[in-house]
Amino acid sequence: MAADSSMNRREFLRKSTLLAAAASAVGTATGAGAQINSTAGISIKPVRLGFIGVGIRGTLLMEAASGIAGAQIVAASDCYKGHLDRAQELMSPPPAVTGDYTEIMSRADIDAVVIATPDHWHLKMTQDALAAGKHVYIEKPMTHSWEQGEAFIAAVEKSGKVAQVGSQYMSMGCAKRAAEFIRSGRLGQVTLVEGKIHRNSSAGAWYYPVPPDASPSTVDFKRFLGSATPRDFDLRRFFQWRLYWDYSGGLPTDLFVHLITATHQLMGVQEPDSVFSFGDIYHWKNYREVPDQMTSMVKYPEGFVLRLTSTSSNGHPGPLLTFYGSEGTLEYNGGSFTFFHEPRDESFGYSTHSWPKATTARFRELMNLNDRLTPLNGPEAAEPVEYKSPGDEDSTRAHMRDWIEAIRTGGKPIEDVRFGHHAALVGHMCNLSYKSGKPVKWNKTTRKVEV
Repeated sequence: MAADSSMNRREFLRKSTLLAAAASAVGTATGAGAQINSTAGISIKPVRLGFIGVGIRGTLLMEAASGIAGAQIVAASDCYKGHLDRAQELMSPPPAVTGDYTEIMSRADIDAVVIATPDHWHLKMTQDALAAGKHVYIEKPMTHSWEQGEAFIAAVEKSGKVAQVGSQYMSMGCAKRAAEFIRSGRLGQVTLVEGKIHRNSSAGAWYYPVPPDASPSTVDFKRFLGSATPRDFDLRRFFQWRLYWDYSGGLPTDLFVHLITATHQLMGVQEPDSVFSFGDIYHWKNYREVPDQMTSMVKYPEGFVLRLTSTSSNGHPGPLLTFYGSEGTLEYNGGSFTFFHEPRDESFGYSTHSWPKATTARFRELMNLNDRLTPLNGPEAAEPVEYKSPGDEDSTRAHMRDWIEAIRTGGKPIEDVRFGHHAALVGHMCNLSYKSGKPVKWNKTTRKVEV
């Protein structure tokens, strides 16, 4: 049975590559999309953007930026020619393109850069951009290792530029309202938060199709590797880089980091106390290096535990985050949340069943209980209350818009590099615990992880 399952997955991956080739041949409609914040005749200072990395995420960020009034997409760089061709198809006017990201940095007609490359490039490209006088949007996770966090912070503080980390969960439609709701005390004491993101597809497990034209003539594999371990030309590593430790942190830094970011935002915290994880490659047993399933427990000094889970072999839906409090439960989905009023509900029938009738009657009188041995003044039942975002703006566009407005106004971004460092830190601690098989701690005094 296992052999049949493995064969089916291999056949699916082979067919998905062919389907991707067919879709590429057919083509898609172009267009930048409608712009938000229309100037309506009011002059608005343009922000001229360069994109470094226009693969899957970079293309989505470029499309999101194209819908923001005053954002001008000037140039794009990538190590695969097909990505650059696609950028020119999508944008009007088409951006200048290059295979060398340093050309983006050196252009005087670019104010800010969007970095959406594999994780191992993030720090160097951010440092280069800031040194060149550019504002920076760095896609999550900000860091490839926890040790890089302080270097990001130092570079941004020295530059005086606006740097925003790209975890769009901070710009979800109901994020602010949910944070206010939790901090109002309506949930009582929150001691447990549960987060989960599950997927059940080859793409969800990061087996992205390899384009049929990918070859040494269209892919600059050496440039892609950068400072990573030298390797022979390998299209899997290039297009499916999240499967490999050299370029990615797997589930914790790709998916958990969204849940961590949202938890930090809604609970008003940033730094963990300790983390314990376990996981493995359970389903996608082939050439991947990172686990396809992981569960982590994160303890916070503020008095609660965050339980994180992700699997790549089941896509059952459910709330992204669930906050369990002594007075109620909040199920959070970003664009909406539902509050369940669930205060303590005492009932003494079970615990007094072995008592004599007279003793139970006396206890009922002393405790002011009803016939069911529950308090007469107990909480009343209440229907769940659902809150939905009043707007329908895409969270990625909203997140980028916040960054662009901060550039224009000189304000602070919604997710600065210190916040991004702490979110990624938890993800890295999840991986360190998984690899070591024991809990790891964060020392706030030394600013170091202790394994």
